[in-house]
Amino acid sequence: MTSDKWEILESRVARLEKQNRWLRAACLVAAVAIVCALTVASSKDGVTVEAQRFVLKSSKGEVRAELATLDGDYPRLTLQSPNAEKVAELSPVGVSVLDHGLPGNLPRAHLGNTGLYFTDKLGRVVMEFGGASVSAPQLAPNPEIVIFNEKGQPAWRVP
Repeated sequence: MTSDKWEILESRVARLEKQNRWLRAACLVAAVAIVCALTVASSKDGVTVEAQRFVLKSSKGEVRAELATLDGDYPRLTLQSPNAEKVAELSPVGVSVLDHGLPGNLPRAHLGNTGLYFTDKLGRVVMEFGGASVSAPQLAPNPEIVIFNEKGQPAWRVP
């Protein structure tokens, strides 16, 4: 072959390679556009995830947090320490901090719509603010502070 024919052949191959690159890029863009269009077309507006309970677990499979309903009515967020001994609960009823390593059924502290109370290591109420009574239901907060003795009797009260 002569050098003119080689030059013509080289220019044609270069032009074909350039066209091939453009066609490949165009096909890739078209494929991405089709996938995007199908994804958007298959999604629905206002997609909602519904569940009765959501549980967050550690890499070891231990429950660390839970979003559920309290008695089926009130939402409740529960957070647990790594050994599940200490628990914090947040709900419309209030915020509670529990220590399962200590006796007693009451939380170590509870802040509700009627006030705040604290318990000791034995699970006895030691202080109430605003009438957050555990002995009787309170419908409205009372403007008072009560400190209890070891027998559970009020030792100091204001007002």
